[in-house]
Amino acid sequence: MSARYQISNKNIYGFKTNLYQMFLLLPVMIGLCLLVEFGLGPFLYDFYKKEVTLAEGGVGNVAGEELPVAQSIADMDQYGTFTLMVKGAVINYDTVRVGEQMYHRIKLPSGELVIAHINRKAMSDTEEAGIYRLPVGVWREWDPPEEVMVFEKLLAVPDHYVDMYGDFVPVLTEADYSRALGRMASVWIFVLGIAAYRIVGVRCWRFAPALFWRRDPLLPRNDLECFSASSFAIWAHSFPMLEGWPLVTGVHGSRKVLASFKKVALGEQWGIHDRQEGLRIIHDLVEEHAGCMDTVYAGWDLCRANQLAGMMYLVKMIDRQEMDREFARTGKVLQQRFASWDEMAESYLDGYEAWRRRSGDPDAAGSKARRRHIFLLLKQNPDGPYSVPWRMELTGIPEPGREGGRDVVKKVLWRYRGPGDGMP
Repeated sequence: MSARYQISNKNIYGFKTNLYQMFLLLPVMIGLCLLVEFGLGPFLYDFYKKEVTLAEGGVGNVAGEELPVAQSIADMDQYGTFTLMVKGAVINYDTVRVGEQMYHRIKLPSGELVIAHINRKAMSDTEEAGIYRLPVGVWREWDPPEEVMVFEKLLAVPDHYVDMYGDFVPVLTEADYSRALGRMASVWIFVLGIAAYRIVGVRCWRFAPALFWRRDPLLPRNDLECFSASSFAIWAHSFPMLEGWPLVTGVHGSRKVLASFKKVALGEQWGIHDRQEGLRIIHDLVEEHAGCMDTVYAGWDLCRANQLAGMMYLVKMIDRQEMDREFARTGKVLQQRFASWDEMAESYLDGYEAWRRRSGDPDAAGSKARRRHIFLLLKQNPDGPYSVPWRMELTGIPEPGREGGRDVVKKVLWRYRGPGDGMP
């Protein structure tokens, strides 16, 4: 048996009972992607083009007629920025590859051989056939790569090169830019959409956090809630729809669960349609056994009172403070009436069997046996609901800003690992 308790969370990612919502989100995501590509793309293109286009006269841009043409290294040192005139054969054949970059060997009119990195997209024709005006360049110092060092003895100044590339990046066409923006947006919209779906779903109690399990808002916040969740743990593990202990509601609030709780469990079975009706029934269940030691089926009624408070909280008929107030009132009567979890469970099971008989169940004893089996399985778990001390302080009702005692719940949540098989 695992040393840490695991809750049976059947909807951990929210894709089981809320799958149709994801299908509803897909058209929205697709629509947003198309809006980005065809609406936002053309609008942003001018800003993009302005951002990536080299400044006029900048290194790597087209050289104007007024830019001086360097004839030697001395000219390049003197001019600062300059251009060069070269034959087409130099650009096509006198090359040196360094990784993904292409460099060219250029022999200056002075006879000096230099290495140049050229933005070929910024070259321009001249009136003389086969002669090209190179982009704006600058004479830069560098640590020459090994590929260039092969020509070290031939180069006039190996530790410098002619930079005619600068910060140039290819400028996309408007169609390509919009398409790329749409693709990037589709990834982010999908990721952010799933993240938002997860965050909203957890905060709306639809399903548990996928990673930070202990931050589930439906886990006990204090020892009182932990004790009360243990009191109806048998019920919380008796139906496929429910997820089990230690959730204070027994299950997360998917649309299917909320509809079932409101219409069937609370509405049809209990006649509870609003806060007043629910609190009246809870009080009736508790007050019948308060201060009495000879009433029958006290465990059945008191456990159901806590169960109802959790259900009403899940459907938002009451707030958390009201739920804790009812938990405290019911819990004190449980402790007065019984000496242990075992005594409470026996009374609960007897009451359950009697209720099944009154409901016309011919196999009431078998129904009781199945729930007893659940109790025994839960009891075997050393970190399960019945590891919570029976005699704990329940007198303090949490107020706004005060969560109440947390010694027990800290131990429970420390062992809590989130999604898994809640039964031993």
